[in-house]
Amino acid sequence: MKALRIGEKIAKVPIIQGGMGVGVSRSSLAGAVAAEGGVGVISSAQIGFDEPDFKTNTREANIRALTRHIKNALAMKREGLVGVNVMVALKDYREHVRTAAQAGADIIISGAGLPVDLPELVAGTLSLIHISEPTRLR
Repeated sequence: MKALRIGEKIAKVPIIQGGMGVGVSRSSLAGAVAAEGGVGVISSAQIGFDEPDFKTNTREANIRALTRHIKNALAMKREGLVGVNVMVALKDYREHVRTAAQAGADIIISGAGLPVDLPELVAGTLSLIHISEPTRLR
C-alpha cells in the first residue's frame, strides 16, 4: 500500500479511522491507529461527557477534554497522524477548531455543514481535509 499524503503530512498506512462522537473515538482509539501508521481521528462532539463539570460547564469541559485527548493521542503516534473531526453544526465549532489546531492536531476533518471559515481558523497551523455533505466513497 502507498502512504497517504495530506498536504505535507504523511501517514504510512492509507487508512483514516472515522470520528465517532460522545466518547467513541477519543485518544485511546485515535492514538492506537496513529501508532500503527494510519490516521486516528478524535471526535470533538461532546468529548468531555465524563468530565466532572460537564453538566454545569459543558463548553469548558469539552475544550479541556479535547486538548487532553489530542495531546494523549499525539504522544502515542509513530508513523501516522492524529486528526480531529469537528462538525460545523456544533454550537462551539469555531472554538473546537481553534483548540484542535492549538493542541497540535495534524489535520481537521469537518463536515455536517459547510466549513467556509475553516481555512481562516487554522491558517498556518495544519493541513485540511474538507468533506462536504453528501459524501460517497467509490
